[in-house]
Amino acid sequence: MEFGKKHILIWGSVFLLLVGLVLAIQQLYIMFAVLALLAPVSYILSRDTLDTLEVRREAPGLMKEGQQRRVRLTVTNAGVRRRYFFTICDHLPDGLEAIDEANGRTLVPSLASEEQFSSDYVLQAKRRGVYRIGPAVFRHSDLIGMFDFNRELGRADELVVHPTPVKIPRIWTQVASLRAPERPRRRFRSEGTEIYGTRPFVPGDDLRRVDWNATARRGQLIVREYERAEATDATIMLDLERRVHRGEGDDATIERAVKLAASVAEQLLDRGSSVGMIAVGAEEDWSVTPSATPKQRARLMDTLARVQADAQEQFRQTVASHLPYLSRGGLAIIISPRLDEAGLPIVTDLADRGHEVIWMIVEALGERDSAAHEMRPDQLAARLVDRGVDAWTVAPRYELGLAMRRVRRAG
Repeated sequence: MEFGKKHILIWGSVFLLLVGLVLAIQQLYIMFAVLALLAPVSYILSRDTLDTLEVRREAPGLMKEGQQRRVRLTVTNAGVRRRYFFTICDHLPDGLEAIDEANGRTLVPSLASEEQFSSDYVLQAKRRGVYRIGPAVFRHSDLIGMFDFNRELGRADELVVHPTPVKIPRIWTQVASLRAPERPRRRFRSEGTEIYGTRPFVPGDDLRRVDWNATARRGQLIVREYERAEATDATIMLDLERRVHRGEGDDATIERAVKLAASVAEQLLDRGSSVGMIAVGAEEDWSVTPSATPKQRARLMDTLARVQADAQEQFRQTVASHLPYLSRGGLAIIISPRLDEAGLPIVTDLADRGHEVIWMIVEALGERDSAAHEMRPDQLAARLVDRGVDAWTVAPRYELGLAMRRVRRAG
């Protein structure tokens, strides 16, 4: 049996009482009374320590995944008596973390009436999502450390954490359609950043574009000719059907799919494309109409912060009901972990409507309990390529830039 302070006080006071009765020593009676009253007196003096405290939080409402921001808690003693030795920290859900040495907990040694105390901690957003920071948790122990008092104070503040896009391979270097192995390219002299080729110098050319190495080899002035990427209207179609997703935490297929969608959107928006998104959950439709305005980036990232893989409706039905979100003749980029043939009719439907399709298969981490109708990722990718789809596989464990592989037609 483990003995603590309560056991020591109880058995110690009983021992003093018994000895005092046997030996008839008055001082032992007094010691028994003091020891017996110590715990209740300490409890009475400490129980209302947290009752008069108030707290105000200064926290960001928006962060990016992986970002760190400072949060401030300001405590006010609204009572008439000084308060001693209590701690304060914020209640943080999974996905947020206080990274200072005390994990966001601060000791307040003393706080006079109407006095304020400010406590700062560094908050790190580990994973995208919509979170509630708070309420603040106050803790206090009585004078002899026998009783703990906890109280939650203040409101909870909402924090939206956007996914952070990463650099991934360019997805537009090869068209999905087998009829055109290269996407149409337009050349713009004096525009763009990608070198298209070289040609002889003509009067009026900018001398800053002279390729001196080529000039030395060919004996005449040669200038570089640049191209500007041709914007392509695109709609990202995020498969949120519950039954096809696997995993938990950062390794869940939904988290990898969201990170991939954010990276694809960033890449296309940087190119000047009009980008939309189809994302439908069990109770909410987060879809975003295509746009190329500066505010579209924030709309898409806010959508990706909120999506959950909880849809009951089949993905094919979701796509069919959201065709207006697809730009006419635009690119349809499907991001999904599914390994069954249910996606193949979607490809056919979109191709019949004149859309080029890119399909990205997000592989699950670890062994997957495959049903009889499911294929391996490479098998599904091969089936998609046979239908003229530009198929990619996204392996687990690796960063997206290294995990993505374009599947080529055999032979």
